[in-house]
Amino acid sequence: MYRSRHKEDLDKRTLNFLSSMDTDDEILYYDILCTKVHAVMLYKIHILNRDEISQLIRELDSVLRNPQRLTREGFEDIHEALETHLIKKIGIDIGGKVQTGRSRNDQIVTDIRIKARGDAINILVHLIELVKALTAKSERNLDSIMPLYTHLQQAQIGNFAHYLLAYSDALLREIDRLLSLYDRINQSPLGAGPIGGSLLPIDRNMTAKLLGFENIISNSIDATSSRDFMIEFASNMASIMITLSRISEDFIIWSSQEFGFIEISDRHASTSSAMPQKRNPDPLELTRSKTAIAIGNLTTIMTILKSLPSGYSRDLQDTKIPLWSSVDLVLSSLAVMTDVIEHLSVKKDVMIKASNKSYAISLDIAEVLVTRYKVPFRAAHKLVGALVNLSVKKKDEIPFKSLTSSDIKDILSKETVITVDKVIKAIGEIDSKRSVNIRHSKGAPNPTEQRRIIKQRKLLLQRYSNHVQKKKESIAIVKENITNTIKTIIYHKQ
Repeated sequence: MYRSRHKEDLDKRTLNFLSSMDTDDEILYYDILCTKVHAVMLYKIHILNRDEISQLIRELDSVLRNPQRLTREGFEDIHEALETHLIKKIGIDIGGKVQTGRSRNDQIVTDIRIKARGDAINILVHLIELVKALTAKSERNLDSIMPLYTHLQQAQIGNFAHYLLAYSDALLREIDRLLSLYDRINQSPLGAGPIGGSLLPIDRNMTAKLLGFENIISNSIDATSSRDFMIEFASNMASIMITLSRISEDFIIWSSQEFGFIEISDRHASTSSAMPQKRNPDPLELTRSKTAIAIGNLTTIMTILKSLPSGYSRDLQDTKIPLWSSVDLVLSSLAVMTDVIEHLSVKKDVMIKASNKSYAISLDIAEVLVTRYKVPFRAAHKLVGALVNLSVKKKDEIPFKSLTSSDIKDILSKETVITVDKVIKAIGEIDSKRSVNIRHSKGAPNPTEQRRIIKQRKLLLQRYSNHVQKKKESIAIVKENITNTIKTIIYHKQ
């Protein structure tokens, strides 16, 4: 339909190569919404009369009710298909006016932005639900004493609540990033034209307001060809998936027989076709693999954009698929992870047993020597390291349990920084539970500090929930406002 200069139609193979119809159904609703608003604006500037806009709206609503009425075969994209349909149904004298003052270039990016802001809200809702699940599970596990790991080696003693809240905080930052991004997405390109605007007196502010945008993108080149919001969105999706992948990795390791710290619910465990004893954490494994896809989608978008000249290029068509793929991956992964957390069994007895056998209390002993007996930290570090070596050599079931005064004296003869009885007293003061309780620095795992953090996080979550709800409501009212505006025009309502 757009081939005004060309003497022959596109070759069928070329058309199939160019066509985005396979994916454009994702934006059909938004394209109809934009077309309605654009028609309202054309009426306001006297390009359309009341009867013409009435016919246009009726036919657009008919397509909305029954999308299959729209022929998809033989078109490059949904915009061409929809305009052709309108011309076919109500004639070129009316349908042929609908593209006045706009181009596919500003049309498509407007559709993408409307979809993206809705997707962002949906993801924010799911993120908040996951953080709520993590917070609720942490409240029930303040007494779940466990080793904490660096380099996958036992490092210090903590609790499962502390661990869960760490990822809760990471996901809260994702919420913050998405809310910030939302404001950059929610800017209208509509009316920017193909690249340089229009000589018609189009009202971009009016269409932006009707579509629920906060503002317009003022520069017409920037409006039609910039996709940095898609890079940012895809980056946020990849970042969320990386966090979910790290949680998955921990849970996969900790649910193994070698650890046994947690148990994944049967509803999230697959089995083996050959080995009946298997309980495989397949949803968590797929979360790891889908993270690679999300990272690849981000790379795809950036690679497409990196060498484009200013102005619209057809390459931009291929940025839609990876972004929508990442959105779908994140939504499904967040839903599954929330359910996994809610139904996760925590094996507190196994965790405490591992903690009691752990040398992860070593730093606590060193710090007791520093605070109680004024031993320089580096000297305390060397002394406790020597005690660990000796205890390991004795194959102590409980760390430092079999060390005698003579053993300690032999070590001290080399170190000469403290008396034997003081070392024995320092060792006796620390066990795995006390190790957690005596650490009172901000963000440490002792239950009092964790309760303070949980209280703060609940308040923050409520603020985020309220903020997201307001944005959700502002989007929900867009359709109602457009409908009411059209009724006012058609039925002369004031």
